[in-house]
Amino acid sequence: MAMNLETAQLIYFSPTGTTKSVVRAIADGFEGVGGTNEIDLTRPALTPCVRLGRHDLAVIGAPVYAGRIPEIAASRLTEINGDGTPAVIVAVYGNRAFEDALVELRDIVGAQGFKVVAAGAFIGEHSFSTDELTIAAGRPDSEDLEKARDFGYSIVESLASSVEGHTREIDVPGHFPYRDGMENLPFTPVVDHDICNQCAECVENCPVEAITLDDKIIMSTATCILCASCVKCCPEKAVSIKSPPIGELMVALSEECRDRKEPELFLL
Repeated sequence: MAMNLETAQLIYFSPTGTTKSVVRAIADGFEGVGGTNEIDLTRPALTPCVRLGRHDLAVIGAPVYAGRIPEIAASRLTEINGDGTPAVIVAVYGNRAFEDALVELRDIVGAQGFKVVAAGAFIGEHSFSTDELTIAAGRPDSEDLEKARDFGYSIVESLASSVEGHTREIDVPGHFPYRDGMENLPFTPVVDHDICNQCAECVENCPVEAITLDDKIIMSTATCILCASCVKCCPEKAVSIKSPPIGELMVALSEECRDRKEPELFLL
């Protein structure tokens, strides 16, 4: 008997919105799947404890930080449980390399009861990209999103021909033990208080609650993961990353990652 898929469950950690865009585009290609539900793991208050079933189709996405899944995203994914639920895993990286992120994501969701049936590594605008030093600026673009939709269509077509309960699990590139991930660094983005109008958009959007507003915006070095959500969401462009080590990295990435990389897709 072919698999009967009732609901597309979109699960993502997406501080700057690129992963969310890709996950949604993949689901746009899910012809014949009933409803769609979104589980946003980006903010702590939005992280539910959920168990999905065998007739759900999960699309689980996270950005790549230094070739790994962000530790906070991995932690929040442990609140989402499957029961042999077919899953599409998605890693979104800034045009450098996704390294061990897909393997790690596969292992995380596999331990939570999901069966990975497809995987994709897509490119999103790098968190450190600026108007002056662009790194995959504007991505995912229309071409990326069209590929994501086509990928979604292919996934459902493949599952339609699978016998329920007998899907194989896909192989993805990467290594175990995983490479060392990105550690918390002793600095945060910088706020230009002459420009800041204290709208608190950065406070609302910070995925780790590292930002508070008390007379002025204050950022916690101990908590910040340098996701750049505050930089991207500030309507006044009052937040930027100015630390010399990151500035040097931004220059290097803008020079070394100019050649356009394309999504890499893995399907049974």
